[in-house]
Amino acid sequence: MIEKIADDLIGQMTEARLIDKEMEARYVYVFICWIEKFITVGSIIVISLMFHKLLPTIFFLVFFLELRKRTGGYHLDKFYRCYLASIVSYLVIVIISEKLSEHPQWLFAIVLLAITGIGLIGTANHPNMHMTSDELMESKKSARTIVLLEGCIILGCVLLDADMVYVSYMAIAVILCAALLCIAKILRDEQNELI
Repeated sequence: MIEKIADDLIGQMTEARLIDKEMEARYVYVFICWIEKFITVGSIIVISLMFHKLLPTIFFLVFFLELRKRTGGYHLDKFYRCYLASIVSYLVIVIISEKLSEHPQWLFAIVLLAITGIGLIGTANHPNMHMTSDELMESKKSARTIVLLEGCIILGCVLLDADMVYVSYMAIAVILCAALLCIAKILRDEQNELI
């Protein structure tokens, strides 16, 4: 359905000569990505309101989305699968964040392991990305910088004695990115040859 809407809208823009014909496929792809992200993030925000966790969820989304776009990692092949996995993952996060905030030593150990993993691996070159070796190196550098920054923010929040629920949501975002990155490496869900 999303693909049909994107095709129709971009097709109309092409006919009106607002978009070059050779760029049409790229515009369709970007439009689909935006709509899918809007649906997923919007659903997570609605669920967070139901659990009275809007602000921690916003922290989670900022940390996760900023790091995820640089690390890459495992991706499901269909939107509905990705959507369902995202919603189920978020529901698990709501449940485990309470438990992890009660046991900060476990949270800190796991997030330190996640930061180390991202620092070592950096980025998975997903087949849909087709990164050149220069782009891959830049992405790895960016991922390492962002994970270091996010780690410092988490540490700063701990030192300032911030509410552990907020800290756990931020830490879980880093942990989830590291897990998806490791899954991609284990399943070899990445492009081996660089352009």
